[in-house]
Amino acid sequence: MKVFAALPCVATAVDDSATLLSLKVATTLETGVDHLLDAVGSRNVTQMSSLLQNLVEETIGDGPYELDGDVKAALSMIKDVLLADIRGALKEQHCTDQVTCGAQVMHCFENCENTKKAADADSPYRCNGKEHTECRQDLLGLYKEHITACRGLDSFVKTFNDKNCPMKKDKDCCLLPHTSWNCNCENKAKVEKMAVDNSMGEWLEENLAIFKDAHKSWVKHFKACKKSYRKYIEKDAKCDCLQSECEAANCGYDQYKWGNCDGIYNSCWNKCQKAYDEVMPACQCKEKDRKIDWSATEKIECYVNVLLEQPTKDQLLKVCGTEDCYSKYRETMYLKCNEICVTVDYDGKWDEYPLRDEIKGDSRKGVEHEGSIRDQRTHLYGDIKVSKKNTCRTMHRAGPVPKDGIANPDGGPVTFEGGRCTSHLDICYPEAPCCEPCAQCESTPCEGKMDEYKDGHSDDKKWDKDSYVYKMYGQYNFLSQRTVCGMEDTDICHAELEHTFAYAYNLCECIDCPDKQKFPDAVCGGSNACPYAGGGYDYTQHHLIGVKCSA
Repeated sequence: MKVFAALPCVATAVDDSATLLSLKVATTLETGVDHLLDAVGSRNVTQMSSLLQNLVEETIGDGPYELDGDVKAALSMIKDVLLADIRGALKEQHCTDQVTCGAQVMHCFENCENTKKAADADSPYRCNGKEHTECRQDLLGLYKEHITACRGLDSFVKTFNDKNCPMKKDKDCCLLPHTSWNCNCENKAKVEKMAVDNSMGEWLEENLAIFKDAHKSWVKHFKACKKSYRKYIEKDAKCDCLQSECEAANCGYDQYKWGNCDGIYNSCWNKCQKAYDEVMPACQCKEKDRKIDWSATEKIECYVNVLLEQPTKDQLLKVCGTEDCYSKYRETMYLKCNEICVTVDYDGKWDEYPLRDEIKGDSRKGVEHEGSIRDQRTHLYGDIKVSKKNTCRTMHRAGPVPKDGIANPDGGPVTFEGGRCTSHLDICYPEAPCCEPCAQCESTPCEGKMDEYKDGHSDDKKWDKDSYVYKMYGQYNFLSQRTVCGMEDTDICHAELEHTFAYAYNLCECIDCPDKQKFPDAVCGGSNACPYAGGGYDYTQHHLIGVKCSA
């Protein structure tokens, strides 16, 4: 229990004119109050209630008595000060636990969701491969241009070598057509016709023209081949960069998503779920203890009223038929105390119930020393509203309480849930919220890769249509070993798969992502997952509305 207000020491003085009965009552009360003060010092409300009940039972059969001033003051202080402090402390504890067991424990889950959303907002992009796909698709046309141009060069060289390259000229031993021994100086015409053999020069001049023409044609074919080959390899290099950048980005994306959701989010949720599972039973235990203490205060108040009661003759006549039936009157009051908080609590089923307003029960007026006494059997304190939620999830309710209360079937006094007076101490427990399970990770780079690509895999091989390799490459024939249309009869010069789609598209080896970090199993799964189209859990209903729990 909370610290109670200190009570003054009670020193009972016996009036000289007191009757033996009054002396007996005073002595009994003095001894009883002394024991009661010891219980106050030990902060045991249940013991206080038991002591007061015994004290009432010990004095109930006595006739009229006049309480000693100090005893009366002590009893009045117990009722007016001590019980007020106790109940204030119980309400404060209840309010604090209502926040702790409700809004604060739900804030833990909400923080998990907010952290996840913030991380998702900062998430790196996931590459859809569009740029790379368009790049590779352009590459196929450049490959065909390159092969056509370079095969044109090959054809020219082969044809020239086969047909136009001249035969080697036979070597002549004597290049003069006649002897140089000549004495006929007078025959000028004959001398003029004499010359060195120039057949070699004529042969060279004839072949020089052939090579000049061939060179011109070769330059043309060479430039076309070089230009087309350059365009192809430059485009291929660009596609290679786009491919590797896309795969690297997706590896990073997958690692980030995995770490954020399967790591941070699930770890956070696991922690909150563990806290929830530990907090809820603890809150229920403290809730039960508070209700026991509150019920005891109601009994104490009633017993003190019995001890303090000084009925008039009219009241005695009305209650028990005579003007001196003090014992019967007190016995009647005492029995009424047994109708207060008949049960400490009510255990029903978990459900959402409307919040209850205060119901001010009947009161007994006209009693001199009390003014107006609340009838504990029918009074109902209202629920403490600490959050925006307008319902209370509890198992201690029997449904809505009308303003006039619930009448007992036997026509007895109006009571609530089996006659308890502690419904205002019902904690409104939040149901564990639904969670957002981590999305199924998309296929990561290299998933779906098959070694058969290099070993002559056929195109009728069953693809994993959900795999990364198929979605990014396979569906576009980037790995197909079928021959490119229109190149079936083109010579193969370098590799077995030359002129296939796989060779033309010339994909790089894909990048294997690093192994993912291992995380504990998540408690967020199918059973506690939010509905797919439900928009998630509404945590705003648990947001505090500025209630101060301190007394």
